[in-house]
Amino acid sequence: MSQLSAAGWGVWVALPLSSLLQSVIAMGKLDKASCRLSQPVPEAMFRSRFGLQYLYARGQYFLATERFRAALNDFTRCGALMTDWRLDLPEFIPWRTKAAVAHIEMGHYEQARRLISEQLKLLGPGRSRARGHSLRLLAATSELRKRPGLLKEAIDVLQASGDRLELAWALTDLSQAQRALGEAGRAQMTARIASQVAEDCGAKPLLAAQAHGHRDRPRDDAQPAVPSGDGGAENGNGAAHGIRTLSDAERRVAALAARGDTNHEIARSLFITVSTVEQHLTRVYRKLNVSGRTELPTELCVMAMGPGQSGGVPMPGPAPDDATPAGPALRRDLEACP
Repeated sequence: MSQLSAAGWGVWVALPLSSLLQSVIAMGKLDKASCRLSQPVPEAMFRSRFGLQYLYARGQYFLATERFRAALNDFTRCGALMTDWRLDLPEFIPWRTKAAVAHIEMGHYEQARRLISEQLKLLGPGRSRARGHSLRLLAATSELRKRPGLLKEAIDVLQASGDRLELAWALTDLSQAQRALGEAGRAQMTARIASQVAEDCGAKPLLAAQAHGHRDRPRDDAQPAVPSGDGGAENGNGAAHGIRTLSDAERRVAALAARGDTNHEIARSLFITVSTVEQHLTRVYRKLNVSGRTELPTELCVMAMGPGQSGGVPMPGPAPDDATPAGPALRRDLEACP
């Protein structure tokens, strides 16, 4: 894009531009997104399938800037065109989930739930990122007691699909649901994991949401503070060193305990007895010099549970510079916007 104008790219400009927009929006760089959206694009683009991706990205900008009606217009227009062109494939563009977000923000929970249900039927079973996102939003439109189950399913699906950003949002929602249900200990541990995943993604909007709570959640559901303590569970290199002293069995048990699972749930997941779980945790606490599971380091989830494993929550590291979807040329182009 730094070598060609939008006219030079033609309708193809939508592909790199949409990727660029979604990246900067996720990072909270809305001024850069606004800069890009202010530049003219070919009118013919909106009569091609490439324009669908642009509408989807622009709708996300409107969501991020709280222009929910404009966002809904873009998502529904995108959906209408996809239907007319027989391209209504959620794996291609999951417009219903974003339209549902707009409805939720405006308090239209029934409309949101209808869209999510439609998308889940189209997707069917499986572990696609679109299904994980849909399950997370289905939880947002469900009564409180049903949310944790739906969110845990969403977390498993998102973990398997590799969508770290949406995984962080689902973990944040789970933490808030747990706190609202009076499960303060679990909520605290889930919030710690969600915060680290969000930091790894560089997702400033999500970090802000974790600090202040979602707009559609009670204010007292904000992320709790992380205990510090002398033991070293949060002491960086000390925690990593302590974890390396654990056996494989101890790490597996400790990772699930750090996530917030009870001893009975850990026993069922690992096919061992509750007594064995208790023995492992006693040794883990002694080796890590912590007093209980609320002080277990979140790094356990990284070292003990790999992506795709049942019951695990991944803690992926930060993406390399080259991982920007649009590539080096678009990164240079991005810097041209203030």
